[in-house]
Amino acid sequence: MRSLLLLGSTFAATLAVAAFGFADPPGAKGGVSLGGSAATPSAPGGARLATSASVGFSTSAGATAPASSAALSTRADAKSKPAAGPRSVAVAKGHGAYMARDYTGAIQAYKEATLQDASDPTNYYFLGEAQIAGGSMLEADASFATGLRNVGNKDDLHAKLLVVVADLRERQGKWPEAKKAWEEYAQFLSTHPGVKGYAATATERVKVVDAHTDLDTKYVPVRQRIEQRLKENATVPQAADEPPPPPPAKKK
Repeated sequence: MRSLLLLGSTFAATLAVAAFGFADPPGAKGGVSLGGSAATPSAPGGARLATSASVGFSTSAGATAPASSAALSTRADAKSKPAAGPRSVAVAKGHGAYMARDYTGAIQAYKEATLQDASDPTNYYFLGEAQIAGGSMLEADASFATGLRNVGNKDDLHAKLLVVVADLRERQGKWPEAKKAWEEYAQFLSTHPGVKGYAATATERVKVVDAHTDLDTKYVPVRQRIEQRLKENATVPQAADEPPPPPPAKKK
């Protein structure tokens, strides 16, 4: 019985990976990211919390189908499923490249997905995340903006786009814009109660942004003094080269 339970739990875990594995590309190190982000906190050990699907499994004898029947069912399902379209192929290729930290390849694949379907905001969401991971923040900004223009009534994706935009503003050091973006995210959640979001995260990030803004304000006089000193040093004429002084006379 214990071996059957162990087998069941292993199979359920495999199904869970299949269900959640490519919902989002994994987040890059540093800052808020798609997988372990402020909007989707990471579970202990770095694993993402499952939010959009569930897996059930029964260990009763009647629930276990013969291997031959399972094989026939798998072949029948494979025949009934339509072939993946070019857009899906490009996105899957992008996910694979992202997981391998080939951000250039991921960007190229996600761009191909946008060419296959320019109206799907998910393409721009993935593209922007890959561009951030590759260090192209300006391009990511444009991708997220295009995603927001096309998001329509996809409220869950809308919330995610608001999060990555707010994070991007923090990365850029645009503190007033970052605060506004986090407040916009919180406001969106309050008007869309069906969206799975984290309003408390927006509150905490606003506090962090306020702290940065306060430090920047206090540092203004320091920067001004540094700039003034640099200007003064640049205008002071340099002394001409002088010959070294003669050595001291030897005592008799």
